[in-house]
Amino acid sequence: MEKQIVAEQVSALSADQALTAKDCGFQYARNQLAVFENGRDYASMLGTDPTFDQWEAGRISWVAGYVEANPANTGNAADKAWNRFAGLLDELFGLVKPKALSAAATKKAAERDAKQKEVLAKHGDLTPTMIRAQMEAAYQTLAKNPSSKESKKQIKELEQVLKVKQSAENKELGEELKTLRAAVKTEAGKCTDIDLLQSILDMLVDAIPEADL
Repeated sequence: MEKQIVAEQVSALSADQALTAKDCGFQYARNQLAVFENGRDYASMLGTDPTFDQWEAGRISWVAGYVEANPANTGNAADKAWNRFAGLLDELFGLVKPKALSAAATKKAAERDAKQKEVLAKHGDLTPTMIRAQMEAAYQTLAKNPSSKESKKQIKELEQVLKVKQSAENKELGEELKTLRAAVKTEAGKCTDIDLLQSILDMLVDAIPEADL
């Protein structure tokens, strides 16, 4: 009888390469979480409505810390790093660089704040999920009628409200994580059961790469 040859599946990576790839994923996830926490701490320090002078003073101190940790980098590298960090502050917490305010700019900022409060009062009871659903419906309407000013206005308002709500959610999540980590650290420090500690550590290590960051 002719023997049937079954080809064994060959991995594209060696065992060591696969382990390195997994470790890179683990480190990336952990670093992403650290970046989020770093941004959250900075946003909490700066507050939700910083002045131009406060923003600039914070930037100078941040760059000083970056250069101290990376003395071999040039000033240009520090500026680029700050720009990436400032983008993170905008993306996660809705913080953007305030403009240096002249008398006219101060008036315009006051008008803008009043308009934002009006928009929030109009849509403030909506959840982010409800806001996205309304935005999708508005986009569908706009696709059928590209000249619809009402749809464009609605989308702009909803985007503004969604950004504010997402910023608040991110801050709340960050505070919850901070509190829970502190509690876990305290209880782990009291535990003397090696097997229990090892099982907890294994669960955390397995969960971190799969976290939705």
